[in-house]
Amino acid sequence: MPLWSHLEDGVIYNNGTHDFQPSVIFISLDGVVNHDLDLSLTPHLSHIADTGTRAHWMTPSFPPITFPNHWSLVTGLYPESHGIVGNYFYDAELDDDFNYKDPSHSWDEKWWGGEPIWITAVRQGKKAGVIMWPGCSTTFDDMQPTFMVPFSDAMTFDEKTDIALDWLDLPIESRPQFIGLYVPQIDQAGHKYGPYANQTLTQLQHADTSIGRLMQGLQDRNLTHVVNLMVVSDHGMSATDASRLVYIDDILTSEELDLIWKIEMYPTLGIRPKVIPGGDSEAEVVDRLYKAFLRLWDHYGGKEKAPFQVFKREDFPLRYHFNNNTRIAPLLVLPDPGWNLVRKIDFDPDHGTRCIIQKALTSRAIFVANGPAWDNNDGAVLKPFWNVELYQVISRVLGLKPASNNGTLDGHLPLE
Repeated sequence: MPLWSHLEDGVIYNNGTHDFQPSVIFISLDGVVNHDLDLSLTPHLSHIADTGTRAHWMTPSFPPITFPNHWSLVTGLYPESHGIVGNYFYDAELDDDFNYKDPSHSWDEKWWGGEPIWITAVRQGKKAGVIMWPGCSTTFDDMQPTFMVPFSDAMTFDEKTDIALDWLDLPIESRPQFIGLYVPQIDQAGHKYGPYANQTLTQLQHADTSIGRLMQGLQDRNLTHVVNLMVVSDHGMSATDASRLVYIDDILTSEELDLIWKIEMYPTLGIRPKVIPGGDSEAEVVDRLYKAFLRLWDHYGGKEKAPFQVFKREDFPLRYHFNNNTRIAPLLVLPDPGWNLVRKIDFDPDHGTRCIIQKALTSRAIFVANGPAWDNNDGAVLKPFWNVELYQVISRVLGLKPASNNGTLDGHLPLE
């Protein structure tokens, strides 16, 4: 049966003392791999799954990196549709660069396509609060979330849960029905130490403890059957090492390397060509680089053995939903899981880092949820789904009319 068939427009819940409209707390644990839920390190996440539901896995949008996926989670659009195609990228039409580390520039509305769930809520007369979610500082048609906390590395997860609980304590006319909350520490530790290093797993445990603290706050307010709690991740990551590195300058000549203007994304190489006025066209330079990378591909064994694939943008596999936007680089080199393509100048095998972290192309993200929308699931497992489906899921729970999106399930996540 479809989820939420028991929900109706205008439903009101009561915790014994106060009325509540349908509400969602949506938490992203950046960089958590679906497998992490099976390590017996996250009892509170397991409790959410046992009392509600979890997905067998959730598939991240391509590329599986932070900003594109967080925007897909809240807009229901693939990156080729919403335009945040990387953590940094060039837009030829704007002749400008997006760089997530430059918030004063990157929050400009011109970069951000689609409509995030908090703007959908505000546009339809509901309240929304967002804590540090990528893109939450951007203004859309003079609208922002009702409450917004901009990104700060200094704020702890516990402090964020306190803010969320304080918002739930507001009177119904001021209280946000959607609360989005972003947690970066696990991803940060994974990049520094590796996805299964003690330091990274410790951050995972800290996050689970904070989620337990939030759950206790909901229980103290008698809200466990009133508020829907949804916890996701944006992507996973995997470790690689010097034995799984492809040195592009082993085969590409210095002249060919000089044709590369920019490399965007990682571990996928999004390659932008250097086009000189009066010289070869972009298409001609891309073709030369494409043939150069095919030589590298042949050198590593071609179709049967090479640990990467080479595509022009227009030929990139349709299943990735990543070729219909000019912000996407015109040449894409896609490594196999666990592999990276580097230049010797960037990675010296004798003196360089011994471990590189790859945001795995085949990574499986987490999804666990409980609350009134999931009461009939009793720990059941959902079939795998793409993360673009969640925008319609949240819209359905909150009684919102969704903006245009790429979801195909109409807000219904089928059980296995």
